[in-house]
Amino acid sequence: MREERKKRLIKKARSKPALIREAKAMLCKAELTDAITDAMVNDRGELGYVLSVLKERPRTFNPYLLKGMTVYKEPKALDKKTAELVAVGAAAALHCEHCLEAHMGRAIAEGATLDEIMDTLLVAGSIAESSLYSVAFRKYKQLEGKMKKGGAEKG
Repeated sequence: MREERKKRLIKKARSKPALIREAKAMLCKAELTDAITDAMVNDRGELGYVLSVLKERPRTFNPYLLKGMTVYKEPKALDKKTAELVAVGAAAALHCEHCLEAHMGRAIAEGATLDEIMDTLLVAGSIAESSLYSVAFRKYKQLEGKMKKGGAEKG
């Protein structure tokens, strides 16, 4: 009985690299790129600039889009509207105008209100401001410490 179980485990272990190779090969296929592109265009009406450029490299485009689909279209614990509002906040904090436009539109399509988008932007702005102060004040205090160690403060 143990010998049989051991053989099954060995066979299963050997099949994992083959499964990985198969998945990688599938991710490189232009047919997958075409299917994903068709789904995106049917859903959104267009592919968008970044995705159009990435499409030139199926091995990068395919996993990128599949990941995006799981994050925005099929989140595990968030509803789609909340996932899009999180994307709006991140896009705002990162100053990505095109991302803001796309995710605001998708948030509205998922049922978000203008007030919810405004609240999201205000929260993102507060976090971005705190992040700025956190970094800048640390550098300021380092400079202040160096100047105090070096004698009289300048300027």
